[in-house]
Parts: sequence; structure tokens; C-alpha cells
Amino acid sequence: MSHILFINHTRELHGSEQVLLSSLVSAHDAGHRVSVLLPSHVTDGGLDASVRSIADEVLYLPYRPSGESWLRTRFVRLYNSYALHRLVRYIKREGVDVVYSNTIVTTIGVCAAHACRIVHVWHWHELPHKLFGWRSSLKGLYRSLVKYKGNRIVCISHHQQSAWEEVLGCRIRAKVVYNPIRPVSANRVAHEGVRIGYLGAFAARKNIEMLVKTFERLHATYPETELWLCGARSADEIERVRSLSALPAEVLRVTESTDDVVSFYSQIDIFVLPSYAETMPLVVLEALQAHVCVLQTTQSGMSELLRHKKDCLFFPPTRPDILEEQLRKCMDEDYRESLASCGERRVRELLSHQKYNESIGSVLSND
Repeated sequence: MSHILFINHTRELHGSEQVLLSSLVSAHDAGHRVSVLLPSHVTDGGLDASVRSIADEVLYLPYRPSGESWLRTRFVRLYNSYALHRLVRYIKREGVDVVYSNTIVTTIGVCAAHACRIVHVWHWHELPHKLFGWRSSLKGLYRSLVKYKGNRIVCISHHQQSAWEEVLGCRIRAKVVYNPIRPVSANRVAHEGVRIGYLGAFAARKNIEMLVKTFERLHATYPETELWLCGARSADEIERVRSLSALPAEVLRVTESTDDVVSFYSQIDIFVLPSYAETMPLVVLEALQAHVCVLQTTQSGMSELLRHKKDCLFFPPTRPDILEEQLRKCMDEDYRESLASCGERRVRELLSHQKYNESIGSVLSND
């Protein structure tokens, strides 16, 4: 069995970290020795305990992710030099066979693997979009990193792989492995009116303001509707989002992020993901399993798995008029139920054919 070192760029617990944990479990269950490296300069945002429950060893070093600009990334590489030196020493001393870097902005792993001439699995979750920290000035750097012969790049959709190939101007030898689908089962909670919900971060790329403004127009015609937004990181962020509208708190409900996503899904009728850019958003598949009608951005790879007007509805994030039209259609309970039922069946089918462990296991193998 191999010794596999996993590296992440944060200590938060979001979608890409959920995939990381699935990969950790897969490697551990296959009998590999599993170590995890996390950045020491940031505070724990929920990932540490989950990692410690699986890994044989957890390490901490001061390193930062790349991105945002060429100049910043150059400074990051200089800042990371101490951690890289320590990391290379660890790899050689402990006989690490494979380095696994989670997310494309985690670049210390490929540098360490290259220095030690070992396999580097690079699991990409982002798109080449400025809202993910991508800048065209980074093209040369990433082209050079991608060329390392020990790379085994994992993309999470064909859409994502094509986008990176176009931006970098080269063919990327990658394996497409769809994200593992976390099983979700929710008992619907009876309530009055129609509740529309969003679950996730309130970052700029999530396009929350457009959703709020669209809902205001809908609510003027359908006063029995509510909008629930869950995902704030602080009281200040809650107030910032509430300030986008004059609607009362019982109509526009804004709450902090929660681990109890099942409870959230069980209390809403429509889930909306209005993001300007997504790769393969796990929240969509979770909401569908909970028998929730889903409206989602066209700017993701989900069209590879789900069908428009059958399993869900897709809308351009720059077209609030289309979102509003779709929401008005979904005020009809029968139409909403039809979408929710088809969407739930579709995800259950995907779950039954899921082969994530087998796929990621073949990539992690040191053969």
C-alpha cells in the first residue's frame, strides 16, 4: 500500500472539502497510509475534526493558495518556500508515494511532487473565471505546472476541462470524475405559502443581490411567498444581505450557515442557485434528493447530469427576467411537484450508478 499526502488550501468545510473527505475515506479504506497537510496561518473552520477522524497524521505548515494576480502569486511562491522545504523533507523522510492537491489554487503540492519526482494527483474544482481568482496573467505559470509528467489531473466535468484547455491553450491530460453525491433524505415540513431558498456562501459570484431583487418583484404579485437565504458567516454579513431589500425579516429570512442542511431543505419548496459561475454544485443534487424543485444557473457543468425542464430549470445568471418567469411558473404546485419528482428520481438513479471510490482509487494508485 502507498503513503498518500493530501493537501488543502483552507481549513473551511465547503463543497470541495466534502469531496476531499470522500477521497480521504476512499484511500484509507483501501489500506493506504493517509496524511493531510493544512495551512497553519488560518483558523479552523470545521475541517480539522473531520480530517482527524480519518487521517493517520495531520500536519500544519504556513502556505497560501495562488491566484488573483501574477504579482500576488509570485509573492505567494516566495512565502511558501519555507513550507515547501519542510514539505519536501517530510515526503522523503516518511516515504510519501503520492501527493494529492485539492483545488487548482493549491500549488505547493505539485512543486513538492516535482522536487521529489513522485506522482501528483491534482483535483481541480474551479473554473478559469475571475470570480474563482483566475487572471490571464497566470497562464504561463499554470502551463508550466500542468506539464509536470507526474501529474494526474482530475476534472469534475467535461465542461470544466474544456474551459481550462481553451484558456491555457493546450490539451490537458485529465480524467473526469464526477463529484460524489452525498445521500440526503428529508421529510417535508408542512407550511403556508411557497418558500424559496438558497444555501451557500454569500460571495460575489453567488449573485445573491439578483435573487433578492427578482424575489421582490415576485412577492409583489404573490405575497404568500418567502425567501430564505442561509450561509452567512457573521451578523454583519446577515445585515449586509438584509440591507438589499426593505422586505420584513419574516419574508426575507437571512441566517448563518448550518451543518443541518436536511432541515433547511425540508422547509423550502424551491431551491435557487443564481451564481455567475459554478463547477458542479453539490447543493443542487442535495436539494433534488430532498424533493425540492430546483432552478439553477446555466454557468455550471450540471447540464451533463440533469435535463432542463424535466429534472430542473436552468437560467442565465444575467437574466433576472428569465428567473422571474420560471419562478412564476413554479407558483403552480402541480408544475413544481412534477419537476421535484423527476429531479429526485434522476439523482437517485445517479446515486445507484455512482462509482466515485472506484474512479478516484484508480487515480490514487501508485501503479
